[in-house]
Amino acid sequence: MSTLLNYINELDCNADLLAAHNKNPVKTMKDFGLNEKQIEAFMSGDKIRIAKEAGITDPEFIIVAAHVQQK
Repeated sequence: MSTLLNYINELDCNADLLAAHNKNPVKTMKDFGLNEKQIEAFMSGDKIRIAKEAGITDPEFIIVAAHVQQK
């Protein structure tokens, strides 16, 4: 599993990490081990870009993400 995907999953269940992320997202992501491309993807909010950086290659997810993003 990619570091970015681990980070997203950890944000969902770790209140301390979420608080740190809300205070200073870039520093928190760097401290977690994300690289610059992963940080830029996450900060962009582009679901397709995030999925690709997270290593998600399932075409069905990418199609759904693209559809949701267009709304």
